[in-house]
Amino acid sequence: MRRGDRFQDQVVFVSGATSGIGWETARLFRDEGARVVGTGRDPDRLAALAGEIDLALPMDVTDDASVKSAVDAAVARMGRIDVLVNNAGIGLFKPWDETPVAEVHRIMDVNLYGVVRLTQAVLPAMVARNQGVVVNVASVAGKRAYKKHTAYCASKHALIGYSEGLRNDLEGTAVNVVVVLPPAVRTPFFENSGYFTFDADHPGLVPMSAVEVARGVVEATAARDRQRILSLRAKVLYALSLVSPGGVDVLRRFK
Repeated sequence: MRRGDRFQDQVVFVSGATSGIGWETARLFRDEGARVVGTGRDPDRLAALAGEIDLALPMDVTDDASVKSAVDAAVARMGRIDVLVNNAGIGLFKPWDETPVAEVHRIMDVNLYGVVRLTQAVLPAMVARNQGVVVNVASVAGKRAYKKHTAYCASKHALIGYSEGLRNDLEGTAVNVVVVLPPAVRTPFFENSGYFTFDADHPGLVPMSAVEVARGVVEATAARDRQRILSLRAKVLYALSLVSPGGVDVLRRFK
């Protein structure tokens, strides 16, 4: 049942929509009246997603042809894309000396170059219409660094830099760039990244739910926020890191 109409009849395209944050984001935009296109790589999950939104499409953000095919199919079916949510992403939990360049390249190919590929496929039509929103789901790891997350942190720092540069390039148009920074989220992300001891390493820390993050994505999009950090704790730690980087190191055991 729809709860609102802030995105009534707008076309929202969500990458990485077959699980976690992407799945819930697609569903919440649908509940706000949007016509939603969701993408992913898993055929079974795409079939399940198809029952939740308007259009589910296969897409691999690391493949130029796959990205073009999905965007073309979405525009052919929906007529346009009003909101692009770059959500697809992967992680890696390894120390620097166990992280070969090929692994760093793989992380960057999804988390940064994948965003660039998809944005460049969608953005020209937004600029031509002088209307649209590009939403990049980054991470608090794009503002702070974490042990054994060198590749992931690098990709998210780069994504924020890309987003800010893109916003400057789009000055004078009515196309907005929104960056959303979730903290730790209760999804399969950490297991998929190889971080199997996250809960044990962070006693007392309650990760956000995918629904909470999705709500933040929708709210930030509606408000056209330049940047939204999704938890008070993350905001405090980020502010502290600006004032006293060493202070964050002291508090690292509580992160």
